[in-house]
Amino acid sequence: MLPTIRTLNLLWSPLLPNDKVGGSRASSRHIPTQKYLEKIMNGLIPNCIDDFIFSNPLERELLEMVLSRQLPFPLAGKSGILLHGTWGSGKTTLAKLLPDLFEVAHSGTWTMGQGVGQMPAPNPGGAHYEFFGCGGGVSGVAIKQKVESINLLMPLHHHSRHDYFIIDEIDRLTLGAQQGLRTTMNLPRCMFFCTTNNLGNLDRGIVNRCHLIEMNQATNASAYQPLVNSVLGNMGVASSVITTPTLATMVKQARGSMRDFINAVAIEGIKHGGVVK
Repeated sequence: MLPTIRTLNLLWSPLLPNDKVGGSRASSRHIPTQKYLEKIMNGLIPNCIDDFIFSNPLERELLEMVLSRQLPFPLAGKSGILLHGTWGSGKTTLAKLLPDLFEVAHSGTWTMGQGVGQMPAPNPGGAHYEFFGCGGGVSGVAIKQKVESINLLMPLHHHSRHDYFIIDEIDRLTLGAQQGLRTTMNLPRCMFFCTTNNLGNLDRGIVNRCHLIEMNQATNASAYQPLVNSVLGNMGVASSVITTPTLATMVKQARGSMRDFINAVAIEGIKHGGVVK
């Protein structure tokens, strides 16, 4: 049975409140904290892994094992989680949520017997991480130097006792730059969350240091029904306004992009008198 979707993001913005491209989260630059929390309460921003579509059930299960701490992480040279798939599937959004989820997992405040699909980040954006947006002037050398400088200090402010690094669109680094990050990913007390639209363009050494989690279009359109229920429910519209054939068409047209799919659902809801809150 598919899990009930608790929250989702109509905007799927690649930046969370305290982000700045190519650097750490230092200040609320994009969405005021109170407004951000209101959006969570209104179901507009993901805060658990049930809020995402995973095209490979086995890889979703792997992510659950890591978050539940059944599978230690990092372990045996695996220090990264590599989210790969088409544009707009929520990879960057999930990458930025993972530090918060790891903090909850290590804090002991969540009962793991419930599973981790619904394990929420009570304050999404609260965990400190370094964000590197590749292709925007961020070099492999800059990433390497930043990670190594932070690694000199013990991350006592994190429950996991690890530092978090997000490397967005890592495939946009040159092959040489990617290869230069191999030894960096071997450093202790580091977790790396990487995203790519082009898995085939990555250095095999980087890939081998990561758990791969695919985020593409699900093969069964019914996997999207909980998202429909949540979006339309927040708009005050019955989910029945989108029929099964219509849902299948919408999923096909979105081609794995959650941006396109959720906006299509919202537009349909508006046509039936709904309001995006």
